[in-house]
Amino acid sequence: MSNEISIAIVGGGVVGCAVAWELSRHYDGIFVFEKNPGITQGENQSSRNSGVIHSGIYYDQKTRPLKAELCVKGNRFLYDFCDRHEVPALKTGKLMVATNGYEDNVLDIYLERARQNRVPGVKKISGAKVKKLEPNVKAISALFVPTAGIVEPTTLTYRLYTLASGEGVQFMTATEVTGIEPEDDLLRLTIRYRDGHEDQVRTGVVINSGGVDADLLARLFNPDSPFELDPVRGESYKFYGHKRPELEVRGMNIYPTPQSVVTPYGQHFTVGVHLTPAFEDISFPPSLGTTVTIGPKLIPVEDRQARAGKPVEANVFSEKIRSFFPDIKDEDLIWHQAGLQARLKDNPDFIIEADADNPHFINLLGIDSPGLTACLSIARRVKEIIVTSNE
Repeated sequence: MSNEISIAIVGGGVVGCAVAWELSRHYDGIFVFEKNPGITQGENQSSRNSGVIHSGIYYDQKTRPLKAELCVKGNRFLYDFCDRHEVPALKTGKLMVATNGYEDNVLDIYLERARQNRVPGVKKISGAKVKKLEPNVKAISALFVPTAGIVEPTTLTYRLYTLASGEGVQFMTATEVTGIEPEDDLLRLTIRYRDGHEDQVRTGVVINSGGVDADLLARLFNPDSPFELDPVRGESYKFYGHKRPELEVRGMNIYPTPQSVVTPYGQHFTVGVHLTPAFEDISFPPSLGTTVTIGPKLIPVEDRQARAGKPVEANVFSEKIRSFFPDIKDEDLIWHQAGLQARLKDNPDFIIEADADNPHFINLLGIDSPGLTACLSIARRVKEIIVTSNE
Protein backbone atom coordinates (compact mmCIF):
# COMPACT_ATOMS: atom_id res chain seq x y z
CA MET A 1 0.00 0.00 0.00
CA SER A 2 1.01 3.63 -0.45
CA ASN A 3 2.90 5.25 2.42
CA GLU A 4 0.62 8.28 2.27
CA ILE A 5 -3.19 8.25 2.20
CA SER A 6 -5.92 10.85 2.65
CA ILE A 7 -8.15 9.35 5.36
CA ALA A 8 -7.68 6.41 7.73
CA ILE A 9 -10.74 4.90 9.43
CA VAL A 10 -9.85 2.60 12.32
CA GLY A 11 -12.64 0.07 12.82
CA GLY A 12 -14.78 -1.65 10.19
CA GLY A 13 -18.07 -2.14 12.02
CA VAL A 14 -21.34 -0.69 10.77
CA VAL A 15 -20.37 2.86 11.80
CA GLY A 16 -16.90 2.61 10.27
CA CYS A 17 -18.40 1.27 7.04
CA ALA A 18 -21.07 4.00 7.02
CA VAL A 19 -18.39 6.67 7.48
CA ALA A 20 -16.31 5.10 4.71
CA TRP A 21 -19.24 5.12 2.29
CA GLU A 22 -20.27 8.68 3.13
CA LEU A 23 -16.73 10.04 2.74
CA SER A 24 -16.01 8.00 -0.40
CA ARG A 25 -18.45 10.15 -2.34
CA HIS A 26 -16.40 13.24 -1.54
CA TYR A 27 -12.79 12.10 -1.02
CA ASP A 28 -10.24 9.72 -2.51
CA GLY A 29 -7.53 7.75 -0.78
CA ILE A 30 -9.62 6.28 2.06
CA PHE A 31 -8.43 3.18 3.95
CA VAL A 32 -10.30 1.22 6.64
CA PHE A 33 -8.17 -0.75 9.10
CA GLU A 34 -10.01 -3.58 10.87
CA LYS A 35 -8.14 -5.84 13.29
CA ASN A 36 -10.64 -8.72 12.96
CA PRO A 37 -10.26 -11.11 10.01
CA GLY A 38 -13.45 -9.92 8.29
CA ILE A 39 -15.92 -7.06 8.18
CA THR A 40 -19.12 -9.01 8.92
CA GLN A 41 -17.98 -12.15 10.72
CA GLY A 42 -19.87 -11.49 13.95
CA GLU A 43 -17.02 -10.32 16.16
CA ASN A 44 -18.25 -6.75 16.52
CA GLN A 45 -21.01 -4.81 18.26
CA SER A 46 -22.51 -4.37 14.79
CA SER A 47 -23.69 -7.98 14.60
CA ARG A 48 -24.18 -8.84 18.27
CA ASN A 49 -27.45 -6.98 18.67
CA SER A 50 -31.15 -7.56 18.02
CA GLY A 51 -31.28 -5.33 14.93
CA VAL A 52 -33.76 -2.81 16.34
CA ILE A 53 -34.29 0.44 14.46
CA HIS A 54 -34.90 2.92 17.26
CA SER A 55 -37.15 5.95 16.92
CA GLY A 56 -35.52 8.37 19.38
CA ILE A 57 -37.90 8.43 22.35
CA TYR A 58 -35.37 7.44 25.03
CA TYR A 59 -32.81 10.23 24.87
CA ASP A 60 -33.26 13.48 26.77
CA GLN A 61 -31.90 16.74 25.40
CA LYS A 62 -29.94 17.51 28.58
CA THR A 63 -27.75 14.43 29.01
CA ARG A 64 -27.94 12.73 25.57
CA PRO A 65 -28.48 15.45 22.95
CA LEU A 66 -26.42 13.73 20.24
CA LYS A 67 -28.28 10.45 20.64
CA ALA A 68 -31.59 12.32 20.52
CA GLU A 69 -30.71 14.20 17.35
CA LEU A 70 -28.82 11.52 15.43
CA CYS A 71 -31.24 8.70 16.26
CA VAL A 72 -34.25 10.58 14.89
CA LYS A 73 -32.35 11.62 11.75
CA GLY A 74 -30.73 8.21 11.38
CA ASN A 75 -34.11 6.48 11.58
CA ARG A 76 -35.25 8.28 8.44
CA PHE A 77 -31.94 7.84 6.65
CA LEU A 78 -31.78 4.13 7.44
CA TYR A 79 -35.22 3.18 6.10
CA ASP A 80 -34.49 5.10 2.89
CA PHE A 81 -31.06 3.48 2.52
CA CYS A 82 -32.40 -0.04 3.11
CA ASP A 83 -35.15 0.45 0.55
CA ARG A 84 -32.74 1.81 -2.07
CA HIS A 85 -30.07 -0.83 -1.52
CA GLU A 86 -32.22 -3.89 -0.77
CA VAL A 87 -31.26 -4.41 2.86
CA PRO A 88 -33.92 -6.31 4.86
CA ALA A 89 -35.68 -3.76 7.09
CA LEU A 90 -39.26 -3.43 8.29
CA LYS A 91 -41.08 -0.64 10.07
CA THR A 92 -42.80 -2.95 12.57
CA GLY A 93 -43.71 -0.33 15.17
CA LYS A 94 -43.14 -0.68 18.88
CA LEU A 95 -45.16 -0.94 22.07
CA MET A 96 -43.61 0.40 25.28
CA VAL A 97 -45.94 -1.22 27.79
CA ALA A 98 -47.03 -0.31 31.30
CA THR A 99 -48.24 -3.02 33.66
CA ASN A 100 -49.09 -0.86 36.71
CA GLY A 101 -49.93 2.71 37.67
CA TYR A 102 -46.33 3.76 38.27
CA GLU A 103 -45.25 2.59 34.82
CA ASP A 104 -48.30 4.28 33.27
CA ASN A 105 -47.06 7.59 34.69
CA VAL A 106 -43.56 6.92 33.35
CA LEU A 107 -45.03 6.53 29.86
CA ASP A 108 -46.16 10.16 30.04
CA ILE A 109 -42.54 11.23 30.51
CA TYR A 110 -41.51 9.42 27.35
CA LEU A 111 -44.51 10.68 25.45
CA GLU A 112 -43.35 14.21 26.20
CA ARG A 113 -39.79 13.29 25.27
CA ALA A 114 -41.01 11.99 21.94
CA ARG A 115 -42.63 15.37 21.34
CA GLN A 116 -39.45 17.24 22.30
CA ASN A 117 -37.33 15.06 20.02
CA ARG A 118 -39.86 15.35 17.17
CA VAL A 119 -40.46 11.62 16.90
CA PRO A 120 -43.50 11.33 14.61
CA GLY A 121 -46.74 9.53 15.41
CA VAL A 122 -46.13 8.48 19.02
CA LYS A 123 -49.31 8.14 21.05
CA LYS A 124 -50.54 6.56 24.26
CA ILE A 125 -53.01 3.72 23.84
CA SER A 126 -55.17 1.65 26.19
CA GLY A 127 -54.61 -1.89 27.37
CA ALA A 128 -57.55 -2.96 25.22
CA LYS A 129 -55.83 -1.56 22.14
CA VAL A 130 -52.60 -3.34 23.10
CA LYS A 131 -54.60 -6.58 23.25
CA LYS A 132 -55.88 -6.06 19.72
CA LEU A 133 -52.39 -5.41 18.38
CA GLU A 134 -50.62 -8.17 20.35
CA PRO A 135 -53.11 -10.59 21.98
CA ASN A 136 -50.50 -12.30 24.17
CA VAL A 137 -49.15 -9.07 25.66
CA LYS A 138 -50.58 -7.91 28.99
CA ALA A 139 -50.62 -4.16 29.71
CA ILE A 140 -52.82 -1.46 31.18
CA SER A 141 -51.51 1.04 28.63
CA ALA A 142 -48.64 1.54 26.18
CA LEU A 143 -46.88 4.00 23.96
CA PHE A 144 -47.37 3.14 20.32
CA VAL A 145 -44.23 4.14 18.37
CA PRO A 146 -44.84 3.69 14.63
CA THR A 147 -41.33 4.51 13.33
CA ALA A 148 -39.56 1.74 15.27
CA GLY A 149 -38.58 -1.37 13.35
CA ILE A 150 -35.88 -3.94 12.64
CA VAL A 151 -32.98 -4.31 10.21
CA GLU A 152 -30.70 -7.24 9.42
CA PRO A 153 -27.44 -5.76 10.79
CA THR A 154 -24.85 -7.95 9.07
CA THR A 155 -26.48 -7.36 5.68
CA LEU A 156 -26.52 -3.62 6.38
CA THR A 157 -22.82 -3.66 7.29
CA TYR A 158 -21.95 -5.72 4.21
CA ARG A 159 -23.93 -3.43 1.90
CA LEU A 160 -22.15 -0.35 3.25
CA TYR A 161 -18.86 -2.19 2.81
CA THR A 162 -19.57 -3.11 -0.81
CA LEU A 163 -20.80 0.40 -1.67
CA ALA A 164 -17.70 1.97 -0.12
CA SER A 165 -15.46 -0.54 -1.88
CA GLY A 166 -17.15 0.33 -5.15
CA GLU A 167 -16.21 3.97 -4.59
CA GLY A 168 -12.55 3.06 -4.12
CA VAL A 169 -12.25 2.57 -0.35
CA GLN A 170 -9.57 0.03 0.58
CA PHE A 171 -10.42 -2.32 3.46
CA MET A 172 -7.44 -3.81 5.31
CA THR A 173 -8.71 -6.67 7.50
CA ALA A 174 -6.63 -8.53 10.10
CA THR A 175 -4.67 -5.28 10.32
CA GLU A 176 -4.25 -3.65 13.72
CA VAL A 177 -3.28 -0.03 14.34
CA THR A 178 -0.62 -0.12 17.07
CA GLY A 179 0.63 3.47 16.99
CA ILE A 180 -0.67 6.94 16.06
CA GLU A 181 1.59 10.00 16.23
CA PRO A 182 1.62 13.52 14.78
CA GLU A 183 4.17 14.09 12.03
CA ASP A 184 4.35 17.61 10.61
CA ASP A 185 0.83 18.39 9.33
CA LEU A 186 -0.06 14.69 9.05
CA LEU A 187 -0.53 11.71 11.36
CA ARG A 188 1.70 8.63 11.23
CA LEU A 189 0.09 5.23 11.83
CA THR A 190 1.95 2.07 12.71
CA ILE A 191 0.03 -0.99 11.54
CA ARG A 192 0.58 -4.69 12.16
CA TYR A 193 -0.52 -7.29 9.60
CA ARG A 194 -1.77 -10.77 10.40
CA ASP A 195 1.72 -12.25 9.82
CA GLY A 196 3.22 -9.91 12.43
CA HIS A 197 4.89 -7.64 9.88
CA GLU A 198 4.66 -3.93 10.69
CA ASP A 199 4.37 -0.96 8.37
CA GLN A 200 3.87 2.78 8.65
CA VAL A 201 1.56 5.07 6.75
CA ARG A 202 0.96 8.81 6.87
CA THR A 203 -2.54 10.26 6.60
CA GLY A 204 -4.28 13.61 6.73
CA VAL A 205 -7.18 12.44 8.92
CA VAL A 206 -7.73 9.56 11.34
CA ILE A 207 -11.28 8.58 12.31
CA ASN A 208 -11.40 6.49 15.46
CA SER A 209 -14.35 4.13 14.99
CA GLY A 210 -12.99 1.36 17.17
CA GLY A 211 -16.22 0.44 18.98
CA VAL A 212 -15.49 -1.13 22.36
CA ASP A 213 -11.79 -0.36 21.87
CA ALA A 214 -12.24 3.24 20.75
CA ASP A 215 -11.19 4.60 24.14
CA LEU A 216 -7.90 2.67 23.88
CA LEU A 217 -7.26 4.15 20.44
CA ALA A 218 -8.04 7.63 21.77
CA ARG A 219 -5.43 7.18 24.52
CA LEU A 220 -2.98 5.60 22.07
CA PHE A 221 -2.97 8.94 20.28
CA ASN A 222 -3.48 11.19 23.30
CA PRO A 223 -2.60 9.66 26.70
CA ASP A 224 -4.55 12.48 28.37
CA SER A 225 -7.83 11.48 26.73
CA PRO A 226 -10.40 11.40 29.56
CA PHE A 227 -12.70 8.76 28.10
CA GLU A 228 -12.83 5.16 29.33
CA LEU A 229 -15.04 2.17 28.64
CA ASP A 230 -17.60 1.06 31.24
CA PRO A 231 -17.73 -2.63 30.24
CA VAL A 232 -21.26 -4.03 30.12
CA ARG A 233 -22.08 -7.33 28.45
CA GLY A 234 -25.50 -7.81 26.89
CA GLU A 235 -26.92 -11.34 26.65
CA SER A 236 -29.99 -12.58 24.80
CA TYR A 237 -32.12 -15.66 24.21
CA LYS A 238 -34.50 -16.66 21.44
CA PHE A 239 -38.07 -17.89 21.50
CA TYR A 240 -39.01 -20.07 18.53
CA GLY A 241 -42.70 -19.36 18.05
CA HIS A 242 -43.39 -22.42 15.90
CA LYS A 243 -42.90 -24.55 19.02
CA ARG A 244 -45.78 -22.76 20.76
CA PRO A 245 -47.98 -21.26 18.04
CA GLU A 246 -50.63 -20.26 20.59
CA LEU A 247 -48.09 -17.78 22.04
CA GLU A 248 -47.62 -15.80 18.84
CA VAL A 249 -46.07 -12.37 18.63
CA ARG A 250 -47.61 -10.66 15.63
CA GLY A 251 -44.52 -8.70 14.70
CA MET A 252 -44.08 -5.60 16.85
CA ASN A 253 -41.15 -4.66 19.05
CA ILE A 254 -42.45 -4.99 22.63
CA TYR A 255 -40.60 -3.13 25.36
CA PRO A 256 -41.14 -2.61 29.07
CA THR A 257 -40.88 0.85 30.57
CA PRO A 258 -37.18 1.78 30.96
CA GLN A 259 -35.23 0.17 33.77
CA SER A 260 -32.09 1.16 35.67
CA VAL A 261 -28.76 -0.67 35.72
CA VAL A 262 -26.18 0.11 38.41
CA THR A 263 -22.51 -0.25 37.47
CA PRO A 264 -19.41 0.66 39.49
CA TYR A 265 -19.46 3.98 37.61
CA GLY A 266 -23.02 5.08 38.15
CA GLN A 267 -26.64 4.38 37.29
CA HIS A 268 -27.82 4.00 33.71
CA PHE A 269 -31.38 3.76 32.44
CA THR A 270 -31.81 1.03 29.85
CA VAL A 271 -34.59 -0.07 27.56
CA GLY A 272 -34.93 -3.32 29.52
CA VAL A 273 -35.31 -6.90 28.33
CA HIS A 274 -37.64 -6.77 25.34
CA LEU A 275 -39.13 -8.83 22.52
CA THR A 276 -37.85 -8.25 18.99
CA PRO A 277 -39.29 -10.04 15.94
CA ALA A 278 -36.82 -11.71 13.59
CA PHE A 279 -36.80 -12.07 9.81
CA GLU A 280 -37.81 -15.33 8.17
CA ASP A 281 -34.55 -15.13 6.20
CA ILE A 282 -32.36 -12.36 4.78
CA SER A 283 -34.09 -12.14 1.40
CA PHE A 284 -35.47 -8.91 -0.05
CA PRO A 285 -38.22 -7.84 0.22
CA PRO A 286 -38.14 -9.06 3.82
CA SER A 287 -40.75 -11.00 5.75
CA LEU A 288 -41.09 -11.87 9.41
CA GLY A 289 -40.84 -15.37 10.81
CA THR A 290 -42.07 -16.74 14.12
CA THR A 291 -38.79 -16.35 16.01
CA VAL A 292 -38.41 -13.62 18.64
CA THR A 293 -35.19 -12.35 20.22
CA ILE A 294 -35.47 -11.76 23.99
CA GLY A 295 -32.91 -9.45 25.58
CA PRO A 296 -30.55 -7.95 26.24
CA LYS A 297 -29.87 -8.55 29.89
CA LEU A 298 -27.04 -6.19 30.82
CA ILE A 299 -24.27 -7.49 33.06
CA PRO A 300 -21.48 -5.23 34.37
CA VAL A 301 -18.11 -6.91 33.85
CA GLU A 302 -14.69 -6.07 35.23
CA ASP A 303 -12.89 -5.53 31.95
CA ARG A 304 -13.35 -5.55 28.21
CA GLN A 305 -11.83 -9.01 27.90
CA ALA A 306 -14.90 -10.50 29.60
CA ARG A 307 -16.86 -10.64 26.36
CA ALA A 308 -17.91 -14.20 27.09
CA GLY A 309 -18.74 -16.07 30.24
CA LYS A 310 -21.25 -18.41 31.75
CA PRO A 311 -24.62 -17.46 30.26
CA VAL A 312 -27.30 -16.00 32.47
CA GLU A 313 -29.94 -18.66 33.10
CA ALA A 314 -33.12 -18.59 31.02
CA ASN A 315 -35.34 -18.10 34.06
CA VAL A 316 -33.81 -14.64 34.59
CA PHE A 317 -35.05 -13.60 31.15
CA SER A 318 -38.48 -15.17 31.51
CA GLU A 319 -38.95 -13.40 34.85
CA LYS A 320 -38.02 -10.08 33.26
CA ILE A 321 -40.72 -10.33 30.58
CA ARG A 322 -43.42 -12.30 32.40
CA SER A 323 -45.10 -9.14 33.74
CA PHE A 324 -46.13 -8.25 30.16
CA PHE A 325 -45.70 -11.61 28.39
CA PRO A 326 -47.19 -13.82 31.11
CA ASP A 327 -47.42 -17.21 29.41
CA ILE A 328 -43.72 -17.59 28.60
CA LYS A 329 -41.97 -20.58 30.21
CA ASP A 330 -38.31 -21.00 31.07
CA GLU A 331 -38.02 -23.96 28.73
CA ASP A 332 -39.30 -21.85 25.81
CA LEU A 333 -36.04 -19.91 25.69
CA ILE A 334 -32.90 -20.97 23.81
CA TRP A 335 -29.53 -19.25 24.33
CA HIS A 336 -28.68 -16.84 21.50
CA GLN A 337 -25.63 -14.59 21.93
CA ALA A 338 -23.63 -12.13 24.05
CA GLY A 339 -21.68 -9.02 23.23
CA LEU A 340 -19.92 -6.12 24.90
CA GLN A 341 -21.33 -2.60 24.58
CA ALA A 342 -19.24 0.52 23.94
CA ARG A 343 -20.68 2.43 26.89
CA LEU A 344 -18.46 5.05 28.52
CA LYS A 345 -17.88 5.76 32.18
CA ASP A 346 -19.70 8.88 33.38
CA ASN A 347 -20.92 9.79 29.89
CA PRO A 348 -24.24 8.49 28.54
CA ASP A 349 -24.05 10.25 25.16
CA PHE A 350 -22.14 9.73 21.92
CA ILE A 351 -18.80 11.54 21.68
CA ILE A 352 -18.24 12.68 18.08
CA GLU A 353 -15.49 15.27 18.01
CA ALA A 354 -11.89 15.98 17.13
CA ASP A 355 -9.22 15.36 19.73
CA ALA A 356 -8.71 18.37 21.99
CA ASP A 357 -5.11 18.77 20.80
CA ASN A 358 -5.34 17.78 17.14
CA PRO A 359 -8.25 18.48 14.74
CA HIS A 360 -7.07 15.73 12.37
CA PHE A 361 -7.90 12.93 14.86
CA ILE A 362 -11.68 12.46 15.12
CA ASN A 363 -13.08 10.33 17.93
CA LEU A 364 -16.29 8.31 17.75
CA LEU A 365 -16.64 7.19 21.36
CA GLY A 366 -19.48 5.66 23.34
CA ILE A 367 -21.22 4.49 20.17
CA ASP A 368 -23.53 2.01 21.85
CA SER A 369 -27.29 1.92 21.23
CA PRO A 370 -28.69 3.60 19.11
CA GLY A 371 -25.47 3.48 17.08
CA LEU A 372 -26.88 1.00 14.57
CA THR A 373 -29.90 3.20 13.88
CA ALA A 374 -27.77 6.34 13.77
CA CYS A 375 -24.89 5.00 11.67
CA LEU A 376 -25.72 7.09 8.61
CA SER A 377 -26.36 10.29 10.55
CA ILE A 378 -23.12 9.74 12.48
CA ALA A 379 -21.32 9.43 9.15
CA ARG A 380 -22.76 12.73 7.97
CA ARG A 381 -21.70 14.39 11.21
CA VAL A 382 -18.13 13.15 10.66
CA LYS A 383 -18.14 14.61 7.16
CA GLU A 384 -19.29 17.96 8.58
CA ILE A 385 -16.39 17.94 11.06
CA ILE A 386 -13.89 17.27 8.28
CA VAL A 387 -15.35 19.97 6.02
CA THR A 388 -15.35 22.49 8.86
CA SER A 389 -11.73 21.73 9.80
CA ASN A 390 -10.66 22.36 6.20
CA GLU A 391 -12.38 25.75 5.91
